[in-house]
Amino acid sequence: MLLACTVAIAQTSGLTVPSFFSDHMVLQRNKPMAVWGWDKPGRNVKVTLGDKDAFTIVMPNGRFQAMLPSMPAGGPYELKIEGSETKTISDVWVGEVWICSGQSNMEWVTANTLDRVQAQQEADPHIRMFTVTKKISNTKMTDVMGTWIPAASNTVDGFSAVGYAFAKKLWRELKIPIGMIHTSWGGTAAEAWTSIDVMAKDPMTATIAERAKVSLQGAPNGLEQYQTAMKAWQEKGVPDFFGPHSEDAAKSDFDDSGWSAAEMPFNFPNDFDGTIWFRKEVTLSASQASSINSISLGGIDDVDMTYVNGQEIGRTDMTVPNFYSAFRKYAIKAGVLREGRNVIAVRAYDGQGPGGFAGPKDVLKLGDMSIADGWKMKVEGPKQAPLADAGAQPQAPMTTNDPNFPETLYNGMLYPLAPYTIRGAIWYQGESNAGRAVQYQSLLADMIKDWRTIFKQGDFSFYIVQLANFMAADPNQFDSAWAELRDAQEMVGQQKNNGVSTILDIGEANDIHPRNKRDVGERLARIALFKDYKQTIEWQGPRFEKVANAGSKIVITFSHSDGLKTTDGKAPRAFAIVGADKKWRWAGATIKGSTVELSHPDIAAPIAVRYAWQDNPQVNLVNSDGLPAMPFRTDKWPLTTANNR
Repeated sequence: MLLACTVAIAQTSGLTVPSFFSDHMVLQRNKPMAVWGWDKPGRNVKVTLGDKDAFTIVMPNGRFQAMLPSMPAGGPYELKIEGSETKTISDVWVGEVWICSGQSNMEWVTANTLDRVQAQQEADPHIRMFTVTKKISNTKMTDVMGTWIPAASNTVDGFSAVGYAFAKKLWRELKIPIGMIHTSWGGTAAEAWTSIDVMAKDPMTATIAERAKVSLQGAPNGLEQYQTAMKAWQEKGVPDFFGPHSEDAAKSDFDDSGWSAAEMPFNFPNDFDGTIWFRKEVTLSASQASSINSISLGGIDDVDMTYVNGQEIGRTDMTVPNFYSAFRKYAIKAGVLREGRNVIAVRAYDGQGPGGFAGPKDVLKLGDMSIADGWKMKVEGPKQAPLADAGAQPQAPMTTNDPNFPETLYNGMLYPLAPYTIRGAIWYQGESNAGRAVQYQSLLADMIKDWRTIFKQGDFSFYIVQLANFMAADPNQFDSAWAELRDAQEMVGQQKNNGVSTILDIGEANDIHPRNKRDVGERLARIALFKDYKQTIEWQGPRFEKVANAGSKIVITFSHSDGLKTTDGKAPRAFAIVGADKKWRWAGATIKGSTVELSHPDIAAPIAVRYAWQDNPQVNLVNSDGLPAMPFRTDKWPLTTANNR
């Protein structure tokens, strides 16, 4: 509370405005535009943009807010704010403003995408992006850090790739300035972007709020206190990854000739939680051995111990906040590396859900040297269950100084943006909530409602990216937490002024971060062009409309199905059907107009269908615009994540 008071006092010492009221900004066209800031109480304030004026007075708490009349797209203008002093903001345009938010796939920058060069060549300064600096806060902040940057060949590398592709598509179609406010943080869960009070009111999310409130009352805030609490937790008899184990595999002379090749970034198998060793040999010159002093491995989910030539050089465990996505960069002391042959060894452990090296491939470096290729791996063993006499496993302590703690990013990176006038928001997140997919349907809906409440602009547009296909394709998989998360996204996407875009055709089995971000952004833009800008275009892939039983066949009718076809000319894949025995089997499928007929010789009377209900379904069904069919299920049976809270 002291911090909040200090901020307020500082802001009333003279005229100040939030950081996003700055040069190169974009204001929302055709709507009254909110302009606010802080000044000495009682002062009159005048705001001018072009030939439009607005007047207000500073309230006793030091805050003022003026509403400029709506204006058509145009610019550049000067925005002048006159109070106890005058602030002039230059190169201001009026156009379309969107928020882009989520976790790492929204944060992913253009520099790391497939079409980086094309994005640089096509950069247009009518597209601007404000990237919010990462901020954790347990109290509601009043401002963020960041700057507006016009798109140029030397700036788009640092833009959110999805946000930029979305904006570029809108600019090409509308020829109206586009402003993107980018606020995201890799590896974060949706509850970090939602207020605790809102979650507390929903039975599906109340447990999140309850745990957060307990932690806010008694959990350690500082890193030192958190580490002390974590050590005490581990000493209660909880099985410890860093307990007794052999370190032979870390030694330079260890024989790994029988190990398997490991392509980086390596993802643990879907059904495996436990420990895997990784090794790589590197040959260095004398000068390299003496000059290299660090190694980077990117994120490792969940924890790791890293060795060079048999010596442990670093570890990331549960004493490190956000350990499961923290970037691994370890120092190497002088003398550890040597001329000639060197061996890097990593002992990595995953406790639940997807695990392994997060990538991208080019982050694996020894100094400046790439070490992305030539790795080997061997499984040490599966995750160990709690000791039989240990009783119920105690809950690990929580640190409120964590980007995944409920409400922290809402407070620090979202709340301060309101009530900036916007058209809507795009959202790419869900990987971190996949284990609680059923809960996510309520959580995401609550979050959207929460955002709309603080921006005070009604039910503004909110468009969602469904999770891409990821992890190894498994022909025996008929249940999937990722499929259930996609289903939750689809359900929320059907609510008022929402939408959802499917990208099941562009994921990568070995990388949770697909490099094709252009299609992601452009598919989101299609929804906006149809719903917000009233263009007559196809904006969805084929969507399940109804199911009909026809003897030994079951027939699915699709909407958005003009020109229904497959991308490879073969029969549609990824349809599973089930009979009375409730044993799923892959169906033979035939396209007939806007329908697909399904059957299997061992199912006399199919009763339900699931489409693309896997982590990495091998889909090929599209419409004439090449947009992939939406995953769906017709059964109402309990889902695997139904009880996860």
